[in-house]
Amino acid sequence: MKKVSLLSLVVVMASALILGCSGKPSGFPKVSPCTITVTNGSDPIEGVDVALIPDTPISGVIVGGKTDASGVCVVKTTYANFSAPGSPEGTFKVQLRKDPEPTKPELTADDMASMDRSEIDKYNALRDAEIKSLPKVVPADLTSAQTTPVSVSVPADKEKAIDVAEFF
Repeated sequence: MKKVSLLSLVVVMASALILGCSGKPSGFPKVSPCTITVTNGSDPIEGVDVALIPDTPISGVIVGGKTDASGVCVVKTTYANFSAPGSPEGTFKVQLRKDPEPTKPELTADDMASMDRSEIDKYNALRDAEIKSLPKVVPADLTSAQTTPVSVSVPADKEKAIDVAEFF
């Protein structure tokens, strides 16, 4: 009986400690749900880094996420090592990034150990040339907060769809 009581006490104390330390930090902004869907025509694009850049800077706050297999990014807000789903209220520029994926992978340390310097340089040059020749996944205009024409206003725009085909 004492073992059960002691175990229960340990579980309760650990839960209190975890819950007590995982609360929102002071200064964490109020957030509202926001999703960004990225497609190319009707095809979803997986793995796009989405950043919401506020018109009015919010010190220490990062807003964004990454698209899943269905092209949907559930936006999250991070501040002082605490994250929560949603975006602070305000107007944001939407910045997207995704590099094309080459067929040649980056060399690992083991790969390089078995190659001489000229072989490594040749491989990297071929890989770099392949990357340059691949079509862009995201148009250049959408990769910078200064050039993107896409914006979102939260909480009004809870869901934003971006078809990158419109910007090529």
